[in-house]
Amino acid sequence: MPGSVANRLCDYVPQLRNAAEDWRLRLIVHDFGHVWKYSDPAVRPLLIVDEPDPVGDPHWDAFLAAYAEHLAYHARIEAPSWVFDDSRYLTRWWIPVADLESLRVEAFVHAPAAFEAHGVFIARRELEVV
Repeated sequence: MPGSVANRLCDYVPQLRNAAEDWRLRLIVHDFGHVWKYSDPAVRPLLIVDEPDPVGDPHWDAFLAAYAEHLAYHARIEAPSWVFDDSRYLTRWWIPVADLESLRVEAFVHAPAAFEAHGVFIARRELEVV
């Protein structure tokens, strides 16, 4: 729904806190990814400008920052300043989708730059919204 900011990235934190680990990625990439994809480009900065509260898991706090930075870059808009906060970077890298050895390798080889910078290794294809 163009013009709507009802589903901002920061609004997903309560759901992330309550979701099972294996559903968190789907929740952000699928649900918020569709909101982003079908939003009016003029509204997109409003979807990521507000800093999400901490999820309670530094991995997901870093993921949200990396995702917002990644989306902003590809939309050619300025990333919000909160994505660069030190608390949004991991000191030890993390792979959210690491069930298979081939997925781990693909994550290291094909992680988008924003994710790699935040210490999150995920294959680019895992971020595609279809």
